[in-house]
Amino acid sequence: MSDNKLKGRIGRGREMRLYVLFPLLLLIVLLAGCWDKIEVNDMAMIVSAGIDHIDDDQIELTVQVFIPNPTATSDGGGNGGAGGEGNVYTFSTKGSSMPDALTDLQKKLPRYFTWSHTKAYVFGETLARRGMNDEFDFLFRDIQPREQANFFICKGTAKKLLNSQIDPNTYETLIKLSQKPTTRSSTMHEVEALINGESGAFLLPTADLTTMLTNGVEKRILSVSGLAVIHNKKLVGYLDNECTTGLRLLQHAVLGRNITLTRKEEPGSIVIRVLHSNMKLYPSIDNGKWKMRINVKLDADVVQNSTKLVLANGSDSLRKIEGTFNEEIKQTIVYTMEQLQNKLKTDVVGFARAYHKKYPQEWKNVKAAWTPVFQSVEVEIETKTRIHLPGITNIRVAQ
Repeated sequence: MSDNKLKGRIGRGREMRLYVLFPLLLLIVLLAGCWDKIEVNDMAMIVSAGIDHIDDDQIELTVQVFIPNPTATSDGGGNGGAGGEGNVYTFSTKGSSMPDALTDLQKKLPRYFTWSHTKAYVFGETLARRGMNDEFDFLFRDIQPREQANFFICKGTAKKLLNSQIDPNTYETLIKLSQKPTTRSSTMHEVEALINGESGAFLLPTADLTTMLTNGVEKRILSVSGLAVIHNKKLVGYLDNECTTGLRLLQHAVLGRNITLTRKEEPGSIVIRVLHSNMKLYPSIDNGKWKMRINVKLDADVVQNSTKLVLANGSDSLRKIEGTFNEEIKQTIVYTMEQLQNKLKTDVVGFARAYHKKYPQEWKNVKAAWTPVFQSVEVEIETKTRIHLPGITNIRVAQ
């Protein structure tokens, strides 16, 4: 056998050994496990966190912690157990910052705290009014908090709110309420984007307690009681019911809200359900005067008629009440804009973005002091309501 053939066979033999050894080496690596991970039995999962202001250089951090305990069969004394899955505990501690308070809290518990399962962050009213810059910075910068966690404001202290809850499942209800069309800016990911937006303003849901009956027993659960207005990472106020309705009408959303109108010339009232809204902003600058035309189109159905009017498809009566509702809705939006421009002094409608897109150079000159410009914008409102269905009956209730 020639030397060349012998060398070729030896080379092919080495290649075969490499093909066999490589999968074995890969299997060894995969079976090695994650050597630097913390076992479940050593973890304390933070379900929710509340942050309150104590004094000029101190905050109070309250956390609800779920501690896995697969072998447990009860809550061991009414500590909010979740059957054989674990217990929920509430801890509070003080510090100069959230990391400082958490470090102090970690000294009191042998398990390792993790933010990766946190569902809700609640900011107390006093802290929110002073500013949440440091707290936002920590949550956005740290690797553990997940972007889908939700932010809430509460009237009073977050500690009191969290101490009233021992069932982590109640946060699911709170989060579902916060994800309605009007409060879609409540997740960490959305808030981070809005903070860096043109106006730096957004809305956060207000968390509160409500009472419900379960098998004849009263139970207090977390709920959303309204909307808080945030500007430059500070709480500037709350929206009243009419202002909240106005903002809902100014959004591109499926609303499903009943708007009641009482016809003074007829006994009773007519109720329509607004199914969808379509809003467009038309900014203009005329001789140095900033103006905004708001065009709102609404689709609605009649859901109640206790007047003497007979409503039917294509009838004059149906077209007539469209004009009445147009005026009603216009007045609601006018009131909303007055509150935003004069009282809250905050642009949560999107004026800043509209001007930035159409007049980039002019926007560049005023963006550092947008608030006084927003207050001076002359607003014109156009509404068009289209009522599609009068309901399935023409029986008159009013006599």
